[in-house]
Amino acid sequence: SFIDLTQKFYHAELEQTDFINAWEESKKQINAWVEEKTEGKIQNLLAEGILNTQTRLVLVNAIYFKGNWDSSFNKEKTRE
Repeated sequence: SFIDLTQKFYHAELEQTDFINAWEESKKQINAWVEEKTEGKIQNLLAEGILNTQTRLVLVNAIYFKGNWDSSFNKEKTRE
């Protein structure tokens, strides 16, 4: 099936969901997936009102990068 091939070749996680009757639960499920995959760095990716009964497809990609800089920032020249 398409889902099996996508998982095999792209290591994608695909899931069918009911946006018509359970769009709010779908939003929570997607946000939980993103939060888990980014180790809590990204929370509530999908804001209130972003999904509704008209939603047919949501594609989400998550990446979490933690690396060391070759040269650190000068703390005196850094601000919020």
